[in-house]
Amino acid sequence: MLAVALAAATVAGKPDPRRFLRVDASARVVEVTLVAGYDATNNGFDFDGYARGELMVTVPLGWRVRVTCTNRGALRHSCAVVRGPLARRPAFPGAATPQPLQGLAHGRTARFSFRASRTGVFRFACLVPGHEQARMYDVLKIVKRGEPKVEDLRAR
Repeated sequence: MLAVALAAATVAGKPDPRRFLRVDASARVVEVTLVAGYDATNNGFDFDGYARGELMVTVPLGWRVRVTCTNRGALRHSCAVVRGPLARRPAFPGAATPQPLQGLAHGRTARFSFRASRTGVFRFACLVPGHEQARMYDVLKIVKRGEPKVEDLRAR
């Protein structure tokens, strides 16, 4: 599997976002790692050290997206792909950790997978009540064509 990058470097005090994305272009598979409560960013309401929509993952239409969600935080957290703010149902079949309103306990990991079957802008969000309101979300953009990538939107 070709890794986009796995550098442990930081970018402007944040983890290099490329370390959370792996791409297998021949299989048309993107692997996204979401670490909930990665650090003290946004009082621990973050994924991979990013919150408030600061991180954007772009995936071409039709690709398989595999997500590994690990809760490093003290509180329970979940990972889901939703259509918009405060949505409670996954935007794609299977696009959430089990029991997303309850969340995963500290140190637990869950995986889910879905096909990027329609274009648009979605959110990686924690569906534990109150967490998305605390700005615990990032961006997933599904585009008609192109290459998978991950961007720190603060750099724009």
